[in-house]
Amino acid sequence: MVSDDLNEKELLENLVSSRDGKQAFSVLYRKYAPRCLSFVLSMTKDMSVAEDITHDIFVKIWLKRDLISKAGSFSSYLFRMVRNAVMDHYESNAIRRRYASRQAMVGEEFRELVEEKVNFDDLQLIIFKAVSDMPAQRRRIFTLSRYEGMDNKDIAEKFGLNIRTVENHITNALADIRMALSKI
Repeated sequence: MVSDDLNEKELLENLVSSRDGKQAFSVLYRKYAPRCLSFVLSMTKDMSVAEDITHDIFVKIWLKRDLISKAGSFSSYLFRMVRNAVMDHYESNAIRRRYASRQAMVGEEFRELVEEKVNFDDLQLIIFKAVSDMPAQRRRIFTLSRYEGMDNKDIAEKFGLNIRTVENHITNALADIRMALSKI
């Protein structure tokens, strides 16, 4: 039977014993868990988190009892574990917040991209309608100039027109498009 009066070193020796291990662990838990909980609570200000971290630490102690039994000072080892667990808790929360923030940003960027695409498609539709409503000659000249990349001189030669006439048709076509766009 393991007594509560044993010193830290004796408790750690009994911790790895198959006969007295569970009892030694119970004594360590009763002796150190309240301090551990209090310390974690002072750092996290959240009882539920403090309890979870404390329980996790003591589960690790049980699982690593062979290693921990060789520690020089259990209390120092324990409070290093506590400090690291609290830091891990804050780090994982920070990672979660960054992830959520990035997801929100990506969602916003996607929404803006969709909105821009819709606006772009709407503009293209308005421009297409404005071009299709133009007189035939103006529409052909504008299409060759803007959509097929022909220069004004080549367009003038193709239709047997003066270059100034081609320029006037393009100017009027752009005015038609501006007028259509001003209505939105």
